[in-house]
Amino acid sequence: MTAQQHLLVSKEPPARIGVRLKTIALPAEHGAWGFLLEPIALGLLLAPSVAGFYVALSAVAFFLMRHPLTLIVLNRKRSSPRTVLARRFATLYLAIGTAAFVAALTFTQHQFILPLLIATPFALVQVVHDWTGRRRVLLSELTGAIAISSLAAAIAISGGWSAKASFVLWTVMIARAVPAILYVRACLRRRRTVALSAVSVTVAHSLAIVAAAVLAGVNAISPWVVLAFGLLAMRAMIGFIKAQTLTAKQLGLSEVAFGAMTVIIIASSRYF
Repeated sequence: MTAQQHLLVSKEPPARIGVRLKTIALPAEHGAWGFLLEPIALGLLLAPSVAGFYVALSAVAFFLMRHPLTLIVLNRKRSSPRTVLARRFATLYLAIGTAAFVAALTFTQHQFILPLLIATPFALVQVVHDWTGRRRVLLSELTGAIAISSLAAAIAISGGWSAKASFVLWTVMIARAVPAILYVRACLRRRRTVALSAVSVTVAHSLAIVAAAVLAGVNAISPWVVLAFGLLAMRAMIGFIKAQTLTAKQLGLSEVAFGAMTVIIIASSRYF
């Protein structure tokens, strides 16, 4: 074999040598997009405004910053092309998020910051877990979902809603997100353990329905929201039974569909 042939044979494909930008710029957890976009979509559908748009843009930018920033922290003792790119993306997202947040402040009163401030401790719990390599822990996922659900309230306040009505909307989104996390985790575990109990999933969805019913009883939300949570409970029971026949991708796509259904029902309920 000639030296030239040896180089051709030993040469690795470019994909193995370089760094894939997608793995740096975008988070690995595809399901997290649903928890981000659902409160944003609901807030903008119920209370559209320029300020709300900038709040949403800022939230997306800071959400994207979380992944490269975590890569930087976890690899802080060694430098590589991967960490260099992570710094660039983190800086870019930080600039976009900050600019959008400042723009939101100029288009509305500052009350929309209140739910974000209340959500901050929950977000910090998730960040601490990220930076210690424990991203998949249940507490991290739950606190992250609670924090990100506050976007519905912040956008609603930006669009002219009262703080009281906006916090009710946040409560509704928490009641949607927490049972969904428990359901998805239970389905993934059931694929490995047939005898897994559905108690936690059943209790979580039952409490969500009760909470929605109480809010509907005092005219804080529409009874249609109770219907939406009832449909989510049905999908959880059926999905848990069929969990062993579902792939992780199918489960994720179904959650996106049910999340969209929930947002549409809740957003449409104001017109009935």
